[in-house]
Amino acid sequence: MAEATTATDSAVRPSPAQDERLAHRGPVQQLLTRPEIGALIGAVGVWLLFWLVSAPFGTAGGTANYLDVAATLGLMAVPVALLMIGGEFDLSSGSMTGATAVIVVLLSSDTATLGGAGLSLHLAVPLSLAFALAIGWFNGTLVEKTSLPSFIGTLPTFFIRIGAKLGFTKLFTNKVIAEGLDRSGGYEFWDNIFGASWVRNGHVWDNRDWAWSGLLIIGAVVLILGTMELAYARREHPNAVGYLVSAAGAALGAIGFILLLNQDSTASNWIFGILMGAGVLVATGGWCAARYQPAERGAAAAERDPRVVQLLFAGIGAIVGAIVIAAVMNPENSDRLDFLTGTPGRAVLAIGIGTTGVLAVLAALGRVSVGYPAIGAVVALIPGISYMVTVQGARAILFGILGIAGVVLLSLAARRRGLAALFTLLTSAGIVILAFFIQSEAGSRKLRVELFTALLLIALVLAASAITRLIAARRTSAPPPPAPSALPRQIGLGLGLVAGLLSLILELADGDGILYSIIMAAVKGGLVVFAVCALATLYRTLFTSDESVGRSLIFIGIGSVMLGIAAKLMFITGDELANTRAETRFGVGVMLFLAFAVLGAWLLARTQFGNWIFAVGGNKDASRSVGVPAARTKTTLFMLVSASAWITGMVIAFRLNSVQANVGDGNEFRYIIVAVVGGCLLTGGYGSAIGAAIGAVIWGMITSGIGFATWNSDWRFLVLGALLLVAVLVNNYVRSQAEKVR
Repeated sequence: MAEATTATDSAVRPSPAQDERLAHRGPVQQLLTRPEIGALIGAVGVWLLFWLVSAPFGTAGGTANYLDVAATLGLMAVPVALLMIGGEFDLSSGSMTGATAVIVVLLSSDTATLGGAGLSLHLAVPLSLAFALAIGWFNGTLVEKTSLPSFIGTLPTFFIRIGAKLGFTKLFTNKVIAEGLDRSGGYEFWDNIFGASWVRNGHVWDNRDWAWSGLLIIGAVVLILGTMELAYARREHPNAVGYLVSAAGAALGAIGFILLLNQDSTASNWIFGILMGAGVLVATGGWCAARYQPAERGAAAAERDPRVVQLLFAGIGAIVGAIVIAAVMNPENSDRLDFLTGTPGRAVLAIGIGTTGVLAVLAALGRVSVGYPAIGAVVALIPGISYMVTVQGARAILFGILGIAGVVLLSLAARRRGLAALFTLLTSAGIVILAFFIQSEAGSRKLRVELFTALLLIALVLAASAITRLIAARRTSAPPPPAPSALPRQIGLGLGLVAGLLSLILELADGDGILYSIIMAAVKGGLVVFAVCALATLYRTLFTSDESVGRSLIFIGIGSVMLGIAAKLMFITGDELANTRAETRFGVGVMLFLAFAVLGAWLLARTQFGNWIFAVGGNKDASRSVGVPAARTKTTLFMLVSASAWITGMVIAFRLNSVQANVGDGNEFRYIIVAVVGGCLLTGGYGSAIGAAIGAVIWGMITSGIGFATWNSDWRFLVLGALLLVAVLVNNYVRSQAEKVR
């Protein structure tokens, strides 16, 4: 018993001499140190902005639109991000996408002025891939052999391909466009691969809403449980009474939720909403009492941070200011602010620009702080903002900025040591106040119901986390690695293989295409494997003392949420089909883009080649000295970029059946931009494939969202530039704060 007590105490109390490099970081802090955190925050903010101002943006059709834009960009951004992590750039990557598309058209066409090659696409497509791989090998070898910076080393192929595309296209077709791909031999086979699409209108599923909402709820609950497993210290022996309390609370919360969905009066909404919230908090408290060691009392109070009070009052003041501004300003006034136009506005603009320049010089000389020039920039922006923004627009912007700032400040107060649970509850209360104010002011159902519900759920999650902090002791050491257990995996793979083969046979018997049948078989087999792994993880969580289930729960939760979103986007109900005429389709490029993101993340995190990429990007000479094949790794990365450009070119060619000679020219800078937004450093050795994919989605959302909102599209590059700046700054700040030892 003495040994067990000692082990338990060591799991809760940190050793004074513990090396800070071995200190355990909680799941939230680990998330904040991820390179893609800035892009993730930016994506949520951009989506929320366009969802609020545009009705089509949040629909399945709107999502398909911006994913289509993001897919063409993301197919290249992911491998370009890998290359940047490896410390190199490929300035010819954009022109390569167009070059492969032009080559396959010219090789297969027999109607051009000079006759064309007239090859079957069964030969033309593989030959274009061989061309792309050869160019990638040439770029990598040239950079390695000459030791030139890759910016310089890839410029020759950049200009050669631009000129060759234009020259050969005009030579063969006497135009700047190569066309006639759909008249080539073998077109149907290859179009079924690179031109395939999922037509949502043709896949009716009347139980979709139950499925996707259920998966979403299950995924969210499992994610929370996984986070708790990673953050809090487990009991040696579970408390059965706590499990009973948790089950009773979960049942109470489920009853409140179901009744809330089936009622519409204000009084019943309050009653059943409180019932649901109370049930969730009771379930959380019971779960913590059952599984985790009790929190120590009195230790946190001695470590209170004096800045907590400042953050607290600043957060409350921001929320109160947001409500006051929204109450004072007229929401129906569509006139421009116009409080600084004409001569006064020009004077303020001149003063702001001049002040910025003077303060910049003084900051460079060290006379003032580096932040002072921002004062002049803000002054210079005021006249333009007053001219461009309407009263109702200014009201919405100020309310949003102050409301978000208030919540963020309260959250920062909650992260400080001492009374963290109390401040988390205050943050939750602040969100509830904002939610009810929005509901009382909003005229649209989107704000009055959907945003209101989302804010209340966020507040409920924060309140549950506060309860958990009060009850459970935090981990001071990382949980053990997962215990090797191949049996569930083998069972899942076996059942998945059987399900996939049966699905393939049935799909082919129904006369569906080969590609469609293969994809559906793979999807159904994967779902069976996922379900078996989820059940095995649930069994380990409830009926074993395995402390390594946290990461498995996180993956299961993310998978459930993604499956729920996919079900919502890819299937339509009978009622929706009857009420819509618009056709929503997802091209194969979107599927390939998602596959590229997952493959890139797996490659970096789980393979030796991924370790080599980080090593050569951090320090090529040092990595070579420890046995990393630096030259081969970088050359392979260049070839991966070229192969991805080939896939992108094929998607473009088979979508349009014709290719402009200038397709892809200049896009290489967009690939680099979205990779930087996703957290990649220009110096190499740091970055994320998932971050690059998120950056591509952000680009797609802005490009499509501006059109949906009927804004002037001339401003899109200004928005993208501002986004790039904000994403880089947020990424850098959050990472530096999270890496501090608390």
